[in-house]
Amino acid sequence: MGWRGDRVALLVFGHVCIVLGCILITWGIYLLPYSQPTLTHIFSRPLFWGLFSLMGGICAIYHGFCQCIRKK
Repeated sequence: MGWRGDRVALLVFGHVCIVLGCILITWGIYLLPYSQPTLTHIFSRPLFWGLFSLMGGICAIYHGFCQCIRKK
């Protein structure tokens, strides 16, 4: 999956990232009352990684429709 990789694989990867991100965000919201306001505790919780995964999935889907992937 490079810059000129398979478009369908990139779109599937983006959708999988979005689904996993939503699951992690839900789990992170559930654990939010038990969180501590320290930097290491924030970055090690599923809420942060869920948001990171969600944004990465959106980026992968947008890149799947980019001209460099569609070869136009």
